[in-house]
Amino acid sequence: MKVWLNKRIVDLRLAKVSVFDRGFLYGDGVFETMRSYDGKVFKLWEHLGRLRAGLKAIGIKMPYGEKGLAAAIRRLLKTNGLKDAYIRVEISRGAGRIGMDARDVFCPTAVIITKEFAPYPAWMHEKGISLRVVRARTNEYSPVTNIKSLNYLNNIVARTEAKNKGADEAILMNTRGHIAEAATSNIFLVKGNKVSTPSVASGILPGVTRRCVIGLAYALGLSVREGVVTYKELMGSDEVFLTNSLFEIIPVVKIDGRKIGGSKPGRLTSILAEGYKELVRAA
Repeated sequence: MKVWLNKRIVDLRLAKVSVFDRGFLYGDGVFETMRSYDGKVFKLWEHLGRLRAGLKAIGIKMPYGEKGLAAAIRRLLKTNGLKDAYIRVEISRGAGRIGMDARDVFCPTAVIITKEFAPYPAWMHEKGISLRVVRARTNEYSPVTNIKSLNYLNNIVARTEAKNKGADEAILMNTRGHIAEAATSNIFLVKGNKVSTPSVASGILPGVTRRCVIGLAYALGLSVREGVVTYKELMGSDEVFLTNSLFEIIPVVKIDGRKIGGSKPGRLTSILAEGYKELVRAA
């Protein structure tokens, strides 16, 4: 397999980044993950738009532009002979002097990695997963909470705690004790015909798949609310599901050891999951 590194496609074993790169030293950069289906990247421009917004938020000029990165992704997929693929685009501020000051002139480091997409285990979609609310919190006041920062340590700690307690995934609250998001995904609740999800102000990453699902819910005539979600609301839900660009929609059947929705995937979750697949097929 080959990777794309600063306009060059190189062998994986030859892809090198400086130890002085600020992505390595400080997590100073952003990334995006996306999927291609039969050679076409789903919601490519939405992902690249979010990448640009994340870079702007931390003061990095987007190298090569959205069109240039889109062309590089397609070229790399073709080079690696991939149709259904996992794609990661990562941009750091680049190499420079050791120190916190980001005002020096840096040349950003841009990397694109592609690999064959490995489907998530079928049981996750068919039977649903379990969640655990963990001690790690997301800071809704931080300027980097709503971007896909290279510093993912809070999410890693959250996922590890959940796994150690026997759950499949973690739920993070924010500093006010409201539900925010899962370690790598957004969370939705269903009560009757009402779909709720934490707002961006709750301290979440505004997911591309999240936006698609909100649109699908509106199209089905469902009531949709983005706002504060409490633990009590979460535990009293008829259905709960997670969304991200890799696994799409996964139902949740247990939270903190308590059954959700009769401990089986819900009806609306299944309808929205099929609707998402239709979006992919029609793209």
